[in-house]
Amino acid sequence: MFDGIPAFFAAARYGTALLVAMSLVFAGGTIATYVTLSVAALLGLGRVGMGRFEPYGEVLSGGFIAFVGLVFAADNGPLSQIQN
Repeated sequence: MFDGIPAFFAAARYGTALLVAMSLVFAGGTIATYVTLSVAALLGLGRVGMGRFEPYGEVLSGGFIAFVGLVFAADNGPLSQIQN
């Protein structure tokens, strides 16, 4: 996202209409990318069988998300600012 900010600043001198157009193109491209990658991931994961772990898929994915959250909290949280 931050890479696009200079382009918006440069386009600002050409008027509001160009800024609105750039915003719409940026939003459309972002939404299209998310939808395309989500559909591709869904189709790809539909081909993968988890075997005996299949009944626990929700628990495993929730645990993974919680684990990633804890890693980020430990790395970027208030405790990471404490110097030994």
